[in-house]
Amino acid sequence: MKTMINILIVLLFFTSCTLFVSCDSTITEINGEVSNTDFTASESFHFSIAVQNQTMFSIAGINGNITISGVSNTDSVIITGQKSVGSESIEDAQAHLPDLEVIVQDLANEVTVETNQPDETGGRNYTVNYHVTLPKGFAISAANVNGSVSVDSINNTVNTANVNGQIILTEIVGNSAVSLVNGQITAKITLPLNGNIGMANVNGNIDLEIPTNTSAEFSAGLVNGNITITNLVLQNQVSSSTSLTGRLGNGDGTIALATVNGNISATGF
Repeated sequence: MKTMINILIVLLFFTSCTLFVSCDSTITEINGEVSNTDFTASESFHFSIAVQNQTMFSIAGINGNITISGVSNTDSVIITGQKSVGSESIEDAQAHLPDLEVIVQDLANEVTVETNQPDETGGRNYTVNYHVTLPKGFAISAANVNGSVSVDSINNTVNTANVNGQIILTEIVGNSAVSLVNGQITAKITLPLNGNIGMANVNGNIDLEIPTNTSAEFSAGLVNGNITITNLVLQNQVSSSTSLTGRLGNGDGTIALATVNGNISATGF
């Protein structure tokens, strides 16, 4: 079972690395160490992209929270938020605020957003918090390093990756791949026919809610923790202290959940 967990985590993290949209290629360098980050300079931003042929949204953050909400009857992708720099004086924080950039690209079939911050921070805190609203039918790729990733009300594929923080998926109808190193994964997903859900965590829990009539081959595995199934009928069940497999409905799709240190729960609604 440990082999299965390792393989799943490697595969999901390899896939999720592509979400970071080549952050290293746009990172700049900055010198000058500061002794503390008691003072903060902030600036709000707003971008509006008219939807034409775009069907996908990708975002790569570094430090801060990312919130994405799907809405009905909209023809725009709206990206708002705040960028801030913490430093030892307000003057230094304001001087380095221009070094923190939000890069938005309107491509042929995709809208991309990327945080660009100095590689050498000099001890300063660089933070960007994002709030995005877009059509519910967009496919989503969202990656972060430190902070939360929240995606709500999307009727398409949602792929998310994070290092430190939560991943929260709510009212998702579509396939999903989720990878996290430290934190909790919480998700409410309706799996399409022959769809796939893959979730891998290293240190933290996985809490998944799915409809009671979900049809999928189900597997869950961990090293340290407990696996619980609530309000779901799992046929052909095979279980041990670290794994649980079985079939939901006709087994048309696939649900694979894995963590190293944490609990796994799957609940029907």
